[in-house]
Amino acid sequence: MADQTINRPLARQIIEILGSFGTPPSRGIQYFNVGNRSLLEAIDEFYLSSYLQDGGAAFKMVVGDYGSGKSHFLYCLRDIAWERNFAVVKVDLSPTETPYNDQKRVYQAVANNLLWHESAEGVSDESGLTRFLQGTLERIAGAELSLETLNNPLYRAMADTLEVTPVDSPAYQTAVLAYFDCLIRQQEERVDSLTRWLMGEDTSPADTKILREVGVTGKINRPNAFRMLRSLCQIIRALSYSGLILLFDEVDRMASVGGKAEKLATDTLREVIDRTREDLPGTMFVYAVPPQFINDIVPKYPALQQRVRAPGRFSRVNHFSPIISIDTLDLDEDDLMMAIGDKLIPVYEVAFDTKLNHKVQQANAVILANVARDVFLDISHRRLFVKSFVVELSRQHYGQEHTILEEEAKAILRGQVDELAGGETPPY
Repeated sequence: MADQTINRPLARQIIEILGSFGTPPSRGIQYFNVGNRSLLEAIDEFYLSSYLQDGGAAFKMVVGDYGSGKSHFLYCLRDIAWERNFAVVKVDLSPTETPYNDQKRVYQAVANNLLWHESAEGVSDESGLTRFLQGTLERIAGAELSLETLNNPLYRAMADTLEVTPVDSPAYQTAVLAYFDCLIRQQEERVDSLTRWLMGEDTSPADTKILREVGVTGKINRPNAFRMLRSLCQIIRALSYSGLILLFDEVDRMASVGGKAEKLATDTLREVIDRTREDLPGTMFVYAVPPQFINDIVPKYPALQQRVRAPGRFSRVNHFSPIISIDTLDLDEDDLMMAIGDKLIPVYEVAFDTKLNHKVQQANAVILANVARDVFLDISHRRLFVKSFVVELSRQHYGQEHTILEEEAKAILRGQVDELAGGETPPY
């Protein structure tokens, strides 16, 4: 029988996204995750459950071909981080935009993409620093905020802790405390002005007047952006979180910029790496890139190369290495795709309240996996396999279940290749 721990709406969402795009859904990744356990356990053992909790900081670079599972891996890492009570930022960089143009944009990327997470599977995650602060306040003091909240012992303890916590920017510390106070008092104009300030947005003269009334001076700008980011990390730990995990998914943007913009972006990236290691307590910066970034771009910038150069890949015995390879996992390619197929069959069954012949569908997974790997050499075969197999499960469900032949598999995969080629193809 299908796994009873997954509910039908989530199973349906997983199958819909995988069958439509081949990209990982933001929720439910654990129901079909395979092959990366040793990497995740090493990160958990040496960082999430130990070093970062004690205020340490680290940088890792996830490297893998398009469609190899970089985004999938980041989602797995995000889920473990949440289990360890970390705050998580997940930034999906577009092919045309980067926060590495200047330090303020790095801060804005973090502020805009800080996730507020509810553990219930039916609740979607929301993004934004102020949403995260509001959720934290409601979790501590109760969802129904009122003037009585100001005297709530749990809220008072939180506010008192924030007031005595050493924070690099007193203005930042004041802004967070004022945001909580104004949110409780339902002072909407002040909340809006503080939101714009905390998010690193442009503020108006009217905002400046309101901010001065609550004791917030100055603004977040390029020269002080990393100081503000460090202040955010200090605030997050003062709010009783273990620390902050920064997940940046590069996709393919950096590999195609070139010129002065590329140098500026790599210089800022180098500074982010340095700041993470030295200035951001309890923070891990994880940056996902294709091999072209390591092979073609990094060698042009010796200062950056020094920071990502490693004698070997990250593993339990070499957890000091910054390079986490997604192309080399716990299982070989055949076993990996078979294991994914085995996981997806019961998820499909829950999604559509049906029962499939597992032996037949496992045989189909073998054939599709072999053809995807051996015939479509220039395509992201892991992603191609996942999308094709989910589509084939539907065809078999609503048709007649049978073991497909190699030529049939080629036709199925070719149809998916044509579909993927018709639009943007973010990595699986």
